Amino acid sequence: MPFASFTFRYVLLLDNLVKSTLGFLMTQAPSQTQAVDLDLGEPVPDEAADARLLGLPGTTLTIDISQTGKQFGHLVVPVSESPLKDGHIRLPVCVVRGKTSGPTVTLLAGVHGDEFEGPLTLQKMSRELSADTVSGCVILIPSVNLIALESASRNSPHDQRDMDLCFPGKPNGTISERVAFEIFERLIRPANLVVDLRSGGSTLNFAPLAAIRSADGSRVKSSSTHTHEQIRQNNSEEAMFAFGAPNCVRLPSSTPGSCLQASVNDLGIPYIQSELGGGGGCSAETLSIAYVGCNNVLRQQGVLHDEIQLRSSRILEVRDSSFYVQATTSGMLEFHGRLGANVYRGDPLASVVNLQDAGSQPHVITAPKNSVLLAIRHAGPVKTGDLIAILADEVPQ
Repeated sequence: MPFASFTFRYVLLLDNLVKSTLGFLMTQAPSQTQAVDLDLGEPVPDEAADARLLGLPGTTLTIDISQTGKQFGHLVVPVSESPLKDGHIRLPVCVVRGKTSGPTVTLLAGVHGDEFEGPLTLQKMSRELSADTVSGCVILIPSVNLIALESASRNSPHDQRDMDLCFPGKPNGTISERVAFEIFERLIRPANLVVDLRSGGSTLNFAPLAAIRSADGSRVKSSSTHTHEQIRQNNSEEAMFAFGAPNCVRLPSSTPGSCLQASVNDLGIPYIQSELGGGGGCSAETLSIAYVGCNNVLRQQGVLHDEIQLRSSRILEVRDSSFYVQATTSGMLEFHGRLGANVYRGDPLASVVNLQDAGSQPHVITAPKNSVLLAIRHAGPVKTGDLIAILADEVPQ
């Protein structure tokens, strides 16, 4: 037989054998080949709906906010990019979801580690709230910046970042940015209202207040946007009044995406914040204001069903930077004005005393306008340019 004819018959026989073998295998079992195996560029669904939220492996929320009942758990975020190094931050979370439908309200505290009224108040609420009395859902995050709270420092000891300025966060940023990202995506984004409990920390003392930010007119580009923004603003203001702090304050708008409040507003979610005392501590008065205020807001939202505890409030407004008073020299601060009192243009607010020269005349700082003394710097050393007071105008109700 010629060699070429033999080779042709051998190749034909081998080809038929391969085809029959493949046909047999295809009839015996379904193909397990996936699009990704063939590199066809077709999308493959995520195994978990929230897979896109994870900044780093090991980031978890140990509770399910959609589950009915009361749950205690943690938001667990790795400190290092390596899950085997440096451990994790475990932030306590409490979720209370009732059997009947209603809004979701997220209450958070401890954004700054030198502010204590909020964490203590939300810990108390996490002990007392019952799913049997709740319609909708309450999300409590008592210690957003837990490690800073434990060291009584304003910023995170991990990266020295101001947590407030890290929102809406970055999934692969610094530890503060990663914590901010996970809190924002998992626990703030589902909310219909956000309540942020704060105080003056170790630097300022506030006349106790609840506040909203004024609407930013530069962001309104259409009539529909204007309507949505106005609804958000009105809902924020109604919640502020329901909180019932001694002072209800309209503060200037923030730059979009610059902080927690601005990031929440960018989502179109109503937001209020408190400023309750300060000076590096807390009092029975400010704790009571915070506790009653938070429960009042839940009642106003329809999450709780008993009556709002009515309290008198005055309405104040901080319109622009002219209401912020800075030190014009360095030295030791001595305050003359009384927190929450009316002051008039030219009244002495504070003196800055030079301790280096005995008998030197103090430098007097006066009120630039008729106003209410809303916040004062906690007494101590100041440098030129330090904020020493915040003023406000009282407006008709």
